Amino acid sequence: MNPFYQKNGITIYHGDCLEVMPNLAVTPDLVFTSPPYNLGSSPWPHLGNWKRGDSVGGKSKWRNGSDASSGVTYAEHEDTMAWGDYVVWQHEFLKSCWEIISDKGAIFYNHKPRVIGAKLWLPLELNPGLPLRQIVIWARSGGMNFNATAFVPTHEWVMVFAKEGWRLKSKGASGIGDVWRVSQESNAGHPAPFPVALPAKAIDATAPKLVLDPFSGIGSTLCAAKLAGVEAIGIEKSERYCELAANRLSQGTLEFDKC
Repeated sequence: MNPFYQKNGITIYHGDCLEVMPNLAVTPDLVFTSPPYNLGSSPWPHLGNWKRGDSVGGKSKWRNGSDASSGVTYAEHEDTMAWGDYVVWQHEFLKSCWEIISDKGAIFYNHKPRVIGAKLWLPLELNPGLPLRQIVIWARSGGMNFNATAFVPTHEWVMVFAKEGWRLKSKGASGIGDVWRVSQESNAGHPAPFPVALPAKAIDATAPKLVLDPFSGIGSTLCAAKLAGVEAIGIEKSERYCELAANRLSQGTLEFDKC
């Protein structure tokens, strides 16, 4: 298995993470990742029947999903899976991550609660039964999904699935708290990048020897690892995103927004 990019302890593999991870001869201490959210999926029957576009009544579909009508598209993934298939995919993915991490490792899994119709959906059903140590709140700087049925969502979750032996690097590291106020970032090369500062907080608080991001996109987690001087592996299905991440990592700057 040849890497797409490899330099100074940072490696990128081009491929499907479920196919690549079993072939990695390494044991990461930390997985920090954010999967596609499946925002373009069809309405879910158990949350009520509602029609697209009924925004005043709070019954609109997820209008910011990764479909052509929203203007948000991934290079190699259509974010419109049947919901049951998406849940199965995420269960399989998280179990694969759990198998590969060390006996003192943890998975930091970024996902997003949503108000759908007139009800709240939480990402908890994506957990295949792993021990959930904590939910860290990523407090973003504002939101855009204005709707008369609910307050504008301005946060996301980072679910921490941890092996029994996992610990922060010190008691002092606990002082970072469970609400991380980090402004979101935009990047013309990717529809949904998370800020480098988000994985940087996890890396700083846990002091891993090796970090893995199985949905590495344009390399935000890899940039955070580079800035911390920590080895990291990214896996990305899109060759275009692999190229953007490699270019980003090769710039040589230590700025958070550029890496």
